[in-house]
Amino acid sequence: MTTVFERAKSVMKSESSNTTIISSMLYVFSGLYGVGVSFRNKLYDNKLKTVQSLPCPVISIGNIAVGGTGKTPMTLFLSRYLLKKGLKPVILSRGYGGSASEHGGMVSDGDKIFMEPHESGDEPYLMATLLKNGKGVPVFVGKDRYAAGMEAFRIFSPDLFLLDDGYQHRTLHRDLDIVLLDSEKPFGNGHLLPRGILREPVSALERGDAFVLTRADISNKNSKISEFWRFLKLKEQCHKIQEKPVFLCNHKSVIRGIVKKGSRKLSDISLPGDSFHEITAFSGIANNDDFYKSLIELGFNVKLFFNFKDHYPYHSDDLEFISTKSLTMGIDTIATTEKDYVRFHNSMTLPVDLIVLGADLEWGDGIDKLTDMVCKLTSK
Repeated sequence: MTTVFERAKSVMKSESSNTTIISSMLYVFSGLYGVGVSFRNKLYDNKLKTVQSLPCPVISIGNIAVGGTGKTPMTLFLSRYLLKKGLKPVILSRGYGGSASEHGGMVSDGDKIFMEPHESGDEPYLMATLLKNGKGVPVFVGKDRYAAGMEAFRIFSPDLFLLDDGYQHRTLHRDLDIVLLDSEKPFGNGHLLPRGILREPVSALERGDAFVLTRADISNKNSKISEFWRFLKLKEQCHKIQEKPVFLCNHKSVIRGIVKKGSRKLSDISLPGDSFHEITAFSGIANNDDFYKSLIELGFNVKLFFNFKDHYPYHSDDLEFISTKSLTMGIDTIATTEKDYVRFHNSMTLPVDLIVLGADLEWGDGIDKLTDMVCKLTSK
């Protein structure tokens, strides 16, 4: 008769075997992915693929890893900075997840918004919303960002373009490549997709002109930057980028406003003094855990938290379930991110109050050097 111990050993052996098979498959797929990325990059490096140039400078804001490194807050920061300098930027984005990505189009002219989130993609829509003020920043989307850029130039004659998530979009010439890396896990486990989180090998950083370590302790500059260089030296990828600047910034969670129950309007009124009580929260972003931590740091008592996949398209059933579950537990306030909010704010109302949170950037010393690099492009 088979003992319980023997059955347990059999189950463990089976699970171990399955893990080994999955690990081997990931290794193979990661290798194949790497071959494809390397071949593509060599075509561009050797000028065997055409690179198109727009009529004015292009600044790319991107990364080499999947997940949220803060490209949207960075694009917003540069947009606002350039506006204050009296310059006219235009944002170009692929419009990931939006139906307009294939044919392209104008999300916003800097004042009016012409697309819904399901058309533009949630991040372009969010940027358009936060940057519209009569003399704001136009936002265009399109898989073909050269075509989108030419259309934008024809209409607005901008001083420069901000290419959102553009590091791998090598078909478009850029004058400055800003590469963002999460300071806590800049390269994940060091492996390419799908075994790891890297879109490209670490050596691809050589194309970058400036590096920004996000979610960093900006008071501990030397330690973080030294750690970054130390890793690159271990990978023998430091020799071509050691003269390039590295900056630190942190993501500061801010309350954008509150939507009262039954309403669709986000009000920027300050929250009452007893607002930091029990809440429910939900998010569908790249770093749901970071959003949860930010709520705790702000003083919220999060009793329920719902995780959704990145760019999740919310349905009325989802929010009805979250609201009902909350009210059953005596919770009358829900919190979410501004990226999540824009996906449903025009189509759904809630029977609870909704707090909407965003993220602004806090910079360490030396940010003037980065903004100078940007502004010099317009003086050529």
